[in-house]
Amino acid sequence: MKTTKGMLFLALTLLAVGGSIFAGGKKQDAPAPGASQFTSKELNITYTGTPQPAEKEYIIDVYVKNFEKQYGVKVNVDFVTQQDGIRKTESEQSTKNIISDVIYADTAWMAPYVNGAWVEDLTGLIHKGITLTGMYDESTNKGSARLFVPNTFDVYVLAANVDALKYLPQGLTRQSVVDGITWEQYAEWAVNIAKGEGKGKTMLPANSQGSQLLYPLGGMGLAYGAKFPEFASDGFKKALDIVTAIARGNGFYSEQAQYSAPTDPMINGDVWLTFAHMSPIGVAYNAAPNQWVIGAAPKGSKGAGSISGAWCWGVSKSAPHADLAAAWIDYVTTPQVNYELCTNFGGMLSPINEVAPLLGSGDVIMAAGSKMLATTIVSGVPSVQYKDWNAVKLLYHDAFNQVLNTKQVPNDAFLRDLDAKCAALKN
Repeated sequence: MKTTKGMLFLALTLLAVGGSIFAGGKKQDAPAPGASQFTSKELNITYTGTPQPAEKEYIIDVYVKNFEKQYGVKVNVDFVTQQDGIRKTESEQSTKNIISDVIYADTAWMAPYVNGAWVEDLTGLIHKGITLTGMYDESTNKGSARLFVPNTFDVYVLAANVDALKYLPQGLTRQSVVDGITWEQYAEWAVNIAKGEGKGKTMLPANSQGSQLLYPLGGMGLAYGAKFPEFASDGFKKALDIVTAIARGNGFYSEQAQYSAPTDPMINGDVWLTFAHMSPIGVAYNAAPNQWVIGAAPKGSKGAGSISGAWCWGVSKSAPHADLAAAWIDYVTTPQVNYELCTNFGGMLSPINEVAPLLGSGDVIMAAGSKMLATTIVSGVPSVQYKDWNAVKLLYHDAFNQVLNTKQVPNDAFLRDLDAKCAALKN
């Protein structure tokens, strides 16, 4: 997209909504068609989360730099944790001292932004001619307003070190792993590996800080008919049967509680089998493609299941550089720009339908995730329905740790108590 073309589209879009950039925000004149410069000369981005070093390098050196060159402006990026991003935005909005123009947030942490009315309606500012998935509308939209634009998303996939293939349960092959084994077979495989190697080499991300554990456990529950989040159902108890089988066979990696992603243990050889987000798996895969087999989510009695979250862009209410913020939304929803970001983030999925034709033979992780979408029970992240999503996450740790400590599925009273605590967290 050339600068002049992008400016023309932006100008026409802004004029279509009454000559101002955001209907409910700070009024600014739309740039004239064909204008070579914006009124604003810099854009301030609050980027929440903790990207891995290679991802952060790409964001600064390519993703942001290309926008700066395209529009002749300066972009400042403030990398903060998700909790600090919420605190920062709340402070700016409550004091009316708005610094952040654009905010990058995960659907799991989106509720405060949406419920607090801290962001603008982006309807009409998305790149012309693209189609966005509706999977995350429950989190990103409110009524008729689109408050966040999904930028990347992922599902959970299986990753297995090729050295683990010799421990596959009888009758299974490498292709079986690619196509999708059952959870019962996964558990048997994990135990076989532990017996053969003398230690557990199967991992769930069990660190309670920045916890991700509820997502693989939630996906396992979906595979057996559970809802998400949910604890006392027969479906979730069947999922915990799988966890119990692995725990009884000492199949889990002993240091898994130190990690919220399996990337490093995969790379250093400590973990041979995992079910995790495409992106962290993709980083390990790309470091040694010949060492890993990427497979679909394992199946339960109801099929395969996966929780799927999205990273999204929003614009601060009354953003001081609203013209550039609108240009940024157009830029990040350009198919080629989005495709390159997804590939550089380990192979995340694009929420833009028009990115699919851009995939090549080397996009193994993206292809595996895309293939799963047609046959997998997928749930989004209903964080906006809860007062404290992190507290919901920790309930899954309670269930998981109870299994690890007792080597059995928690009793009904224990699980009903978790359900009650979860219900108490609802808005």
